[in-house]
Amino acid sequence: MASTAFAGYNHHHGSRTTNDGAAVDFCAMEHRRRKIREHSEQGDAETAPPPARRFSTASGCTGPDEVKKKISEGYSVVRSRLNDDVRARGAAWTDLQIAAFERSPAEFSALLTAENVDCRSPQQLSLLHIACAGHSDSQKSKLKAILEVCDNDDSKRRSLLSLLTANGFSALHIAIYKGENELVDCLLETGADPCLASRQQLPPLHLAAMTGASDIVQKLLDKGAPLYTNDFVHFTALHCATYFAQEQVVRLLLARGADANWEGAVKDRPLHLAAGKGLITITNLLLDAGADPLLADDEGNLALHYAAKSGHLAVLNVMLKKVKGVHERVATRNLYGDTPLHLACYAGRLDLAKAIISCASTNIVNMENVFSETPLHAACTGGKSVELVAFLLKQPGVDPNYQGQDGHTALHSACYHGHVRLVQYLLENGADQSLAARAVEGGTLGQQAGVGRVSKVTAAIMALNRPDTPSSMSSHNSTISMEDQQTPVIWAYERGHDRIVAMLKHYANRAMEGDVCSEYSSGESSYTPLPSPMGRLTSLTRDKAELLQLRSALPALFHLPLAEIEFQEAIGSGSFGKVYKGTYRGRTVAVKRYRAMAFGCKSETDMLCREVSILSRLAHPNVVAFVGASLDDPSQFAIITEYVENGSLFNLLHEQKRVLDTSFRLRVSLDVARGMRYLHDSAARPVIHRDLNSHNILIHSDGRSVVADFGESRFASQREDENLTKQPGNLRWMAPEVFSQCGRYDRKVDVFSFALVVWEVHSAELPFSHLKPAAAAAEMTYKRGRPTLPNQPTTQFPPHILSLLPQAWHPEPQCRPEFSQIVPLLEPHVDAHTDIAAPSTVSQLKSQWEQLSIAPPARSVFPPVLSALHGISATGTVEELRQRLDNNGYVIQK
Repeated sequence: MASTAFAGYNHHHGSRTTNDGAAVDFCAMEHRRRKIREHSEQGDAETAPPPARRFSTASGCTGPDEVKKKISEGYSVVRSRLNDDVRARGAAWTDLQIAAFERSPAEFSALLTAENVDCRSPQQLSLLHIACAGHSDSQKSKLKAILEVCDNDDSKRRSLLSLLTANGFSALHIAIYKGENELVDCLLETGADPCLASRQQLPPLHLAAMTGASDIVQKLLDKGAPLYTNDFVHFTALHCATYFAQEQVVRLLLARGADANWEGAVKDRPLHLAAGKGLITITNLLLDAGADPLLADDEGNLALHYAAKSGHLAVLNVMLKKVKGVHERVATRNLYGDTPLHLACYAGRLDLAKAIISCASTNIVNMENVFSETPLHAACTGGKSVELVAFLLKQPGVDPNYQGQDGHTALHSACYHGHVRLVQYLLENGADQSLAARAVEGGTLGQQAGVGRVSKVTAAIMALNRPDTPSSMSSHNSTISMEDQQTPVIWAYERGHDRIVAMLKHYANRAMEGDVCSEYSSGESSYTPLPSPMGRLTSLTRDKAELLQLRSALPALFHLPLAEIEFQEAIGSGSFGKVYKGTYRGRTVAVKRYRAMAFGCKSETDMLCREVSILSRLAHPNVVAFVGASLDDPSQFAIITEYVENGSLFNLLHEQKRVLDTSFRLRVSLDVARGMRYLHDSAARPVIHRDLNSHNILIHSDGRSVVADFGESRFASQREDENLTKQPGNLRWMAPEVFSQCGRYDRKVDVFSFALVVWEVHSAELPFSHLKPAAAAAEMTYKRGRPTLPNQPTTQFPPHILSLLPQAWHPEPQCRPEFSQIVPLLEPHVDAHTDIAAPSTVSQLKSQWEQLSIAPPARSVFPPVLSALHGISATGTVEELRQRLDNNGYVIQK
């Protein structure tokens, strides 16, 4: 999903890509980077990833990184919902409920009766919940008064104690979260269940461990709370206490018999969490309690890997002292072939590298991971420390010109990632810039000692690097062999690092002064071979023809020079480049600006042409509005659309953690359905989106939702097998027939993705959030699993939504409804509203969205037939345009 960040204005994906050497050209590399990033997702949520290796933007330990993020998000949601339950709601409460929250016990008792003791607020808060959330010093007496009313009715008392709020918490959860020891005592003494998990699957013991309430933890254990119950991220209470650095709770749980080696969802142990967070005291407590430092998570990471990756020297030293046979164990590889030394080098930590090398055998410095990178490569990829590179070069057996299995050197890595100081240091210390990366069969993982089996994840990485994939053949028509061009200067040029290109030319010319027979010289003249400013497209290949046709066919109104746009801050990024907020002739716009190198890559050129061709034909209130494109200058390729103030639906749900009310959730679903109905049925040329997910649904300040990001879309009329048999889009929202690649698919794939988005909106959770994206897609495809739905309608899932979802995500595409059927089903449940002032919260957006949704679509200003790829009626032939190209490939204006 090269344009996901553009649609959502956030870079959500913790990218994890690779190269096993099967690549021949840069286009194939970019394709794999994008596909593996989609397999690892990011989205979801995402925060900018750390710098990393040649074909990756997240080095090492990537599985735990993703899970760590999910954990953080999950607990943030829990805190947000607990905060929502404990806040005062005077306007919505009765006098009795207000008295329970903040008035005197006498006033409360005067209002309390056996008939109203079980009353509930609109948020499903009982009097017990409100009393536990209250602020007065006499809440315990109110709590007792409520329970005394129920003395003669044991069933009513048990019912009150087990009631859950709309956010899914019992009164005991509220009391624990508030840290009210007396209220917790009272509830437990009167029969509250210490094992009752919330609707969020958070047992009371875990909540007490999170908050560090060791006294409450002791009380819960005394009342029979189990030590080994898992919460929603499969953590035990000991995991929670470690994760939140609650030292006293860790001591208590270990003293009460908690197993220090108990594993979480991805076989992560408390020791892994402590090492990753640098908690030296808790690390020692766990080791003293029998935690095994040699136990690995499901991606092969030991506690050593966690400490090395997070850069905690004190914890690493403790591990090195505790590990038996440290000489061999310190070279243990994880799933990606990384040793702890690799991870320390990616992080740029010289101190950690010295500590590891002092305990390891000499061959550790030349061990390669599956990305064909040694620790020296890793240090040059991370680019954080020249001193670290200098130290590694001094180690016995380290060669600055060592080529990994795919042929790339440390200089390649530094050039690709734009580390100017490292490039200069390597050139000054013997790096040879004439060495070229090469294609090899298979990957490096199975070829190296110490790796006995190839896992399913690694097999998937290898599969994405098959030489017969479309991406590997993407430069088939190119007149230049990229196998002969993969020198460091090409990698720097492809990434747009002009300073490094100039530096390499300078050092090449310096070398020529001392060697007239150098490959950089010929007779009296010399040059450094570089591509032209137009990249590789020096002949009229197919992708260049498509771009020329698009320039000709696009109406003049849509040709926008970037010089007229006032750029503001960057609001997103992706493999294509960056997205900026800007102003064009007084209108706020979003500018998706492509890197110069992207023009030399057929996949990027295809995406640019396709997205412009599709967007320029669309006009609907629930589809992002196209403003124009910049296509004439290869260094300034850009797509300009309307700016959408509130960003993506994903951002609202999973990053800002907004609690959306039911009416707004229904409106979002209806808006998206209307936009998709237009794309499928009413557009001049119907479109299959193929990448519908919460990243690509944007929310205006007036509440109107729009469908965005058409980089993976296709016109429904296209019939080429390559267009409707491959895997586009984000795996987490992908229809089974797309993921399985078992045959052609049609527009019903968008209906499936829509169903998952609707579920996501109503549950405020990611579909299969406990699984990685590829695993989630496999669960839905091969096991026919679906996100959980309640048996009966609830406030979260009204009856019509509950009946729609099973139909819309039906495994058989022909059984799914059309959007023309879905819209009438949703419309009766959404009220029309007029525009009001800009809202301050998402819940206030509910009264503003409909007016623009029902507004008549803007009159199209482009010709009825417009396509960069098919059936063009252009103002002039390609041959004529070819005659108008200057030496650099620019179109000469007449």
